[in-house]
Amino acid sequence: MGRRPRSRRLLAIGASSIALAAALASAATAPATAAPPTASIEIATDTDGDSLPDAWETSGYDANGDGVIDVDLPGMGASPTKKDIFVEMDYMSGRLASATALDRIVAVFAAAPVSNPDGTTGIRLHLDAGSARGATYNLGGGNEVPYDSNLQPAESQTLSIKSAHFDADRAAVFYYMLWADDYDGSCSSGNAFAIPNDTFIVTMGPRCDWTVTEDMNVGTFIHELGHNLGLRHGGVDHTNYKPNYLSVMNYFFQFNGVPKAAGGAYFGYSDFAPPALNEGSLREGLGLNSTEAAAWKTKWKCPNGTTRTTTGTANGAIDWNCDGDTTDTARTDVNDDNRIRTLTAQDNWASIVFGGGSVGGGGASKGVRTDEGLSEMTKQDWLNAHRHGH
Repeated sequence: MGRRPRSRRLLAIGASSIALAAALASAATAPATAAPPTASIEIATDTDGDSLPDAWETSGYDANGDGVIDVDLPGMGASPTKKDIFVEMDYMSGRLASATALDRIVAVFAAAPVSNPDGTTGIRLHLDAGSARGATYNLGGGNEVPYDSNLQPAESQTLSIKSAHFDADRAAVFYYMLWADDYDGSCSSGNAFAIPNDTFIVTMGPRCDWTVTEDMNVGTFIHELGHNLGLRHGGVDHTNYKPNYLSVMNYFFQFNGVPKAAGGAYFGYSDFAPPALNEGSLREGLGLNSTEAAAWKTKWKCPNGTTRTTTGTANGAIDWNCDGDTTDTARTDVNDDNRIRTLTAQDNWASIVFGGGSVGGGGASKGVRTDEGLSEMTKQDWLNAHRHGH
């Protein structure tokens, strides 16, 4: 499905507040020589805090103020009392994830420990793949786009595809993502370009001989969407491979999930923050030193660069320096970044930023990297990070 015909677009409502669409449309059509309005524009009510105003979620979104609803949010299942996130997914041939993978992604957000005014928990994630993945994932967008094995330069090429295939009336409501092959010759798994933002790509195609599993598609989609929602590789920073950061945002867990002590894996964001780990003084007997960590296993790096996974829970003793016992107060680089530092985690679900880029009417899409230190996992990074020791 291509772009719908459209007239004037309202792509931004204000950098610091969400204004009523009709009021802004009126201001936008004033003569260029007119003095700016002196009356304050009313700030729209957003009961559930998802950056989509209640009026949009109950009556729909009129993008250009002409009295015609352009995006029917209630018809797509939105509610002013439960958090909603909308994502349009365009895709190159063969790159779109399976319906089962999409089901799993939606389920992660549905189970999120995030409260809503209606008394429920969770976030309702609305994914739009057009007609490619059945009625459940058909919200009227979602397009197959021309194949390009190497988006280069990645930001401008992605935005060019977005401009050609994504209806700009949707820009205040939908995040935009692209299932693609590779970008900038990087063999990277994806990119979000900025934090937070409204656009991201997932790129594990044949150009770099990826063997893509459903887990990898699920984890990478959630990881890149996480950047759009304000999350970082290390929680509070971009320091990666932290053993105490139990999140799909951590490269350790992006492809295989966070291992559960009882078996299986979790492909979502962290819902608690264990105490910081001081690599200069790691007490092996304490593990992650958090009762909540008892439900999980974790990974860490040995001095020889290999990766280990705890055999027991992450709250049990951990042989941080890999010397065969768990009795030391060790000084060792457990995230293998060639530094001895304090590793601080984060409760991701409590730190989400709704309304990146144009979503919610917050402004134009960034489209360029504005967050220092944001570089994404390459295939070689993955192989290096998962060299296993004994």
